[in-house]
Amino acid sequence: MQPQTRAPRKAHPLPPQRGLGGKSVLTGGLDALEFIGKKTMTVLAESDPGFRRTKTLMERTASLSQMLREAKEKEKQRLAQQLPAGRTAHYGMLFDEYQGLSHLEALEILSNESESKVQSFLASFDGEKLELLKNDLISIKDIFAAKEMEKEENQEEQGSEEKGGEFASMLTELLFELHVAATPDKLNKAMKKARDWVEDDQPIVPVGVTDEAEEKTKEGEEGEKPENPEEDKKEERRTKTVEDVYMLSIESLAEVTARCIEQLHKVAELILHGQEEEKPAQDQAKVLIKLTTAMCNEVASLSKKFTNSLTTVGSDKKAEVLNPMINSVLLEGCNSTTYIQDAFQLLLPVLQVSHIQASCSEAQP
Repeated sequence: MQPQTRAPRKAHPLPPQRGLGGKSVLTGGLDALEFIGKKTMTVLAESDPGFRRTKTLMERTASLSQMLREAKEKEKQRLAQQLPAGRTAHYGMLFDEYQGLSHLEALEILSNESESKVQSFLASFDGEKLELLKNDLISIKDIFAAKEMEKEENQEEQGSEEKGGEFASMLTELLFELHVAATPDKLNKAMKKARDWVEDDQPIVPVGVTDEAEEKTKEGEEGEKPENPEEDKKEERRTKTVEDVYMLSIESLAEVTARCIEQLHKVAELILHGQEEEKPAQDQAKVLIKLTTAMCNEVASLSKKFTNSLTTVGSDKKAEVLNPMINSVLLEGCNSTTYIQDAFQLLLPVLQVSHIQASCSEAQP
């Protein structure tokens, strides 16, 4: 659940809002199916008044990876002109470094291919069989649409906190419930790394304060080093600057979100090609909602912890220096949950085509 402080969204180079007038997911190399697609979409729309809304949602998510990639390229050009030293705290570039864009693009391709197959299947059926199939697809769509409505209505109520071990256990159980052979190892590792540095027992204090304290005891303690590696880590954390904490926050959000997208991409592939046993698509959709919600809640929780750490370590900073960093972390946390939720919507055609294929298999003697 989101922190109470709301960050302005309009100035960010990666706005989560996308235009609703984009190209249909049937385009992009699928011109041969254009006529079939228009016809079957009309058939569905006539049977289901809510279909037009779902089609709009699909159009909105179809260009997400392109939008992120363009924003990343613009930032790369800007940074190249400035010649910065060291790593940069730019979310889009870090998200790409962790293969988030690659997995998002692959998921979009898989979703578009699945959508074209759905339209082809619908065009090949008629009569009672077509009506039964349409009703099944609409019921799957309704589950996704309900999740989208919930996101829009409850954006202020995100972020129930789970302990690291509980979150990892929840992910494993949900993936097992999907009946796919997927393990959340990379995602759990990224989550644990993010939690470890932000949940250290020692509080972060401004680097200036630690420098002053060290000067008073430097002569008496010179040459003495803690033997426990954990003490080394705590000491390092106590002396982090506000810039260090900001960089770690943005990088952690980018990595965790990239791993979430990767997990959803792998789940989509396994639903199509590697299910251990068939599970009704409606049931899988409900499990995927739980999985996506858990991911978004964890990201929102991390975002809140990062802003708290920034507030602590930057307590000696002026508001005009600290507030933009806090707002940026809040914004990236909000954007991260949006990217995860949009990736979830891309799974709708995947579940629909999986259901059609399962139905055809059952119908065969």
